[in-house]
Amino acid sequence: MQQLNDNIERVIREKYRESEQIVNPTGYFYDLSQIKSNIDLLENFCPPQISLYYAMKANNNPLVMDFICGHSYIKGLEIASSGELEQASKYIDCAKIIFTGPGKTEYELECAIKSGIRFINIESITEAYRIQTIAERLDIDKVDVLVRVNLNYSITDAQEHMSGQSTKMGIDEDVLIESLKVINQLSRVQVRGIHVFAASGVLNYKSLIKSNDYIFNLVEKIEKNGFYISVIDFGGGLGIDYTDENKTFDVQKYCHELATLIERHSFKNKEIIMELGTFIVGNAGYYTSKIIDIKKVKGKKHIVLAGGVNHMGLPLEMRRKHPVAIIEMKQEKLYLTQPGVNDEIADISGPLCMVSDKLCWDEFIEKAEIGDIVVFLQAGAYCYGEGMHAFLSHSLPKEFVI
Repeated sequence: MQQLNDNIERVIREKYRESEQIVNPTGYFYDLSQIKSNIDLLENFCPPQISLYYAMKANNNPLVMDFICGHSYIKGLEIASSGELEQASKYIDCAKIIFTGPGKTEYELECAIKSGIRFINIESITEAYRIQTIAERLDIDKVDVLVRVNLNYSITDAQEHMSGQSTKMGIDEDVLIESLKVINQLSRVQVRGIHVFAASGVLNYKSLIKSNDYIFNLVEKIEKNGFYISVIDFGGGLGIDYTDENKTFDVQKYCHELATLIERHSFKNKEIIMELGTFIVGNAGYYTSKIIDIKKVKGKKHIVLAGGVNHMGLPLEMRRKHPVAIIEMKQEKLYLTQPGVNDEIADISGPLCMVSDKLCWDEFIEKAEIGDIVVFLQAGAYCYGEGMHAFLSHSLPKEFVI
């Protein structure tokens, strides 16, 4: 179990006591000061060639979005649907938006082209032809694109792999040059660079540097074949630790070695885009839920919460445990022998009618009582948005900004 920052614990405790959260005793809390610290860290150490874009799929809370877009170091937003485009346009000029995703519909592409976004990251030759057709119909001269590449390279120590294996993402590196030749013949599609999102959740900066070096070598190969690359979009990759081991991605060392790579490859004239979501907001969020019941079944304790994977989906989807803290609320017991947890191993589950509704499992809990608040740390990214909010029609968790 983790210890909470005193200020975070105070705010959560006060909010629960203030509203009593009777109808819906669940909530997300977002710490804007932590988001600022994360962006400031990148600004302090990133080479000047880096343009930082925020991947809004990580967390699109309006107050969080407004805060992030107000930071001077944020160059734009990365989106993945026409719905996100509509939201993003409320916070930033469309010319600062990049559209990513393997299955963009014709309608979505048309919306993006009409709005004048900066780049569309194309995922196939088919998508390039679709853009050409739309641009002809709209009489738009050029649509700037980045070509997404599925590399022949895999980062082994990542939480999720985006390249080096057969996936729906991007154009296979083996046919990249031939594909560029085809795309280059399209009169209204202008290739400005490549998009090479290799992996997400990388904690070892050296692994990411090796991937970056591979990408730079690929760019040199592309240019030797007659295609100039002005923009290299790394996608995301910088990870945060979801264990109790307090590991961190070393931004300073990563940026130092990246600057060395840029110098060695003579790429100072190229723009390098990073589309970060988790690293910017992940450690700034907390999911909280009241303990509704505690029971012992077949020799093991179970803590049942008011919210589960309907509010936070990744523990189920990726079997990923978040660090856990418990705020003692001293709620009066309903009866004298009411069960609690004291220095025991327990599963922490939600209210859904499915056994797989677990947010944490085999966790050592020092003390927990019915009425206490369980806090899941590192819950600022891909948590609220990954929930199955419609399932069983439970109330949505409230969102609070600190």
